[in-house]
Amino acid sequence: MIVMKRGIFFKVSAAALCLLLLTGCWNSKDLDKLGIVVAMGIDKTDDDQYLLVTQVINPSEIATEAPTTRPPVSTYSTTGETIFEAFRKLASESSRDMYLAQLRLLVIGEDLAEEGMMSSLDLFYRDHQFRTAFYVAVARDTDVNTLLSILTPYEKIPANKLMSAIEAVEQSHGSSKGVRIDELISQIRNKGQNPVITGLLKEGPSDTGNNITNIENIDAPSNLTIDHLGVLKDDRLVGWLDDEASRGYNYILGNVKSSVVTHPCTDGTASIEILRTQSNMDAVFKGGEPSIAIELDVEGNVGELDCPIDLGEADSLKDLNKETEKEIKRLMETSIQISQDDYGIDIFGFGSVIHRKNPKYWKTVEDDWDTHFKELDVDIQVKAELRRKGNSTQPIKKEG
Repeated sequence: MIVMKRGIFFKVSAAALCLLLLTGCWNSKDLDKLGIVVAMGIDKTDDDQYLLVTQVINPSEIATEAPTTRPPVSTYSTTGETIFEAFRKLASESSRDMYLAQLRLLVIGEDLAEEGMMSSLDLFYRDHQFRTAFYVAVARDTDVNTLLSILTPYEKIPANKLMSAIEAVEQSHGSSKGVRIDELISQIRNKGQNPVITGLLKEGPSDTGNNITNIENIDAPSNLTIDHLGVLKDDRLVGWLDDEASRGYNYILGNVKSSVVTHPCTDGTASIEILRTQSNMDAVFKGGEPSIAIELDVEGNVGELDCPIDLGEADSLKDLNKETEKEIKRLMETSIQISQDDYGIDIFGFGSVIHRKNPKYWKTVEDDWDTHFKELDVDIQVKAELRRKGNSTQPIKKEG
């Protein structure tokens, strides 16, 4: 009898515990009441208010395969003394609660980026609704409202197009680099390395880009493209790297996953497909003064050949290796020269390398590192190894 009572007691206790713990999703919301935000833009207005622009999915247009005359996304814009205030004002623009966990991209206006962006990032890093997997970029030569209103071909959701394009350029050309918010904030706080940031460009007229007819053309009049890297001093945008300097930056840091190196050869050109890179940086001290040594290992294939050379000969392949090394080294030196002479900013993390190597020395220069960086000597060694020649060891000729 006592055993039976104990059994009943435990069952009742377990049931009561389940009632307390399994209470369901207390903060659940119906999907038809949510606005799924995939991109956001922030900038400053002329009266020093924050401008907030959101790109929100229209679910009915994404789900259907039949063509419609309604756009797949909508944009809403509000202003406020703070970004949080502007965000709450979205309730007057849209009847749906904004769902932020699917945010793909945060676009910062160029004026705000030049003023300083750190305080503007606080909400996006602090609020639990945001994940830290989204990219941060700067709208170059256009305002964030216009950029986020452009409808793109191929991808129904413009934010997805931009996110995919950032990753594609980074992985196949090496002239840009996707920067996520946690990485950006970490580098802004790092005295040994200033950040870079992706640039976004609008091509074509603005008045057609936000119309559904823009994507009904074979060649869309307006489109969004990935620009090169922006240079930040602390949290302020101070300038831009060009294509060569951006690629040189990524070679220095070993970020290049794939790219193309084209260089002249006898009576023509050769294009080399870069397959992988590995960079190693070290600080070398002589007479108490530091220098940086960079060793870059590169693997690649012969992609295209327009030179009268025979790749079956060992010396020919050696010559291509040397020319590839020479061209990549030139790109790296160009990036360093622009950073030292034009901006005077260490975007490569040389200061962090010196800090790890000699913390005692770093304490004497960390508050004025940019001045020392301008005079820093950097030695670059590139080792290229071309593994495959392709299906032919000879260039295609008109004569048989």
